[in-house]
Amino acid sequence: MIERGPVRVFAQALLDPDRAYAGEDAPVPPTFPFVMPYWGSLGEGGAAGLPIEHLRGKGRAILHGEQEFEFHAGRWPHVGDVLIGDGVIASVSEKDRSDGGKLEFYVTETTWRDEATDEPVVTSRFTLTIVCTPGADAPKPLTD
Repeated sequence: MIERGPVRVFAQALLDPDRAYAGEDAPVPPTFPFVMPYWGSLGEGGAAGLPIEHLRGKGRAILHGEQEFEFHAGRWPHVGDVLIGDGVIASVSEKDRSDGGKLEFYVTETTWRDEATDEPVVTSRFTLTIVCTPGADAPKPLTD
């Protein structure tokens, strides 16, 4: 369930003074779906559900790439909504750099559905970028 406290704190962190985010049935700020997994809705996981501990290592700099939100059928999440998140690693790719290193791209996609109707409410896409220096440690397998 989307709780009022996290929505209000998130809006405050964005320095958004709009009182709309403090109400009992407040809408969530536009980028709030990115942080919903951190309030227990998906159970566990690192950045957007990626096993971040598998991506760390010598010569590997982890960067926030981009994020995107698709709100379905004119629906907007509100405090009190019960949403179920289904997250997947949508793609993994890499690109060579001119210095002999490489860039790794990990894209996750989480579709949040209304628990009562199973209708999609919002889909969050996130790209994690890892800058690898020449000779950097290889990533560990994403699954155990």
